[in-house]
Amino acid sequence: MNRLDPKKTALLIINMTNDLLGWEGVRPLVPRLEKLLDEARQRSVTVVFSSLAFCSNGADSGQLGKFWEPIGKGEVLVKGTQGTAIMPELSPRAGEPVLERNRYSAFFNSELDAMLRARGIDTLIIGGYSTNFCCDSTARDANFRDYQVIVLEDGTAPIALETDGEAINAEQVQKTVLANLRRGFAQVATVEDVISAIGGGQPA
Repeated sequence: MNRLDPKKTALLIINMTNDLLGWEGVRPLVPRLEKLLDEARQRSVTVVFSSLAFCSNGADSGQLGKFWEPIGKGEVLVKGTQGTAIMPELSPRAGEPVLERNRYSAFFNSELDAMLRARGIDTLIIGGYSTNFCCDSTARDANFRDYQVIVLEDGTAPIALETDGEAINAEQVQKTVLANLRRGFAQVATVEDVISAIGGGQPA
């Protein structure tokens, strides 16, 4: 991939919060995202975190809460609890914003777009959880806003699915969602590709 200008690039880490740490595929993301975060900080790339957070009764979860019963009932990802805090390994540093939201896309009812534009950001790197819901929704919204979007192939993890009683495993979901994003919404790259592109390694 081409070189990226760190001053015009932002790294967005989605949903790497305590309540989701035990979900399938989340834990393996941590060391890779930790490495990328360290490099991004050294290169003065803007770092932003986005966390799902809902009222204790789930009243603000809308349609999302109807699809995810624990959220609709206020059992997980409750505002003001440690469940919505970023996991310690990826803990935000001073000055790194953590934007809470109550829908899949990190752009929904948040200051993200205004914040990025105020800093002259034109490229958004997306990592975190989950590939097929929050990362996908955010990548599409970023594309609609004319950002150059990069989704991390090995820095995102999906939620496995089921249709008509047939399981669609996480690997299949990841492959399909990334292929679709690559076709019309974003560039797909590995963590090492991105590290090289921001100047922290050999050219990718």
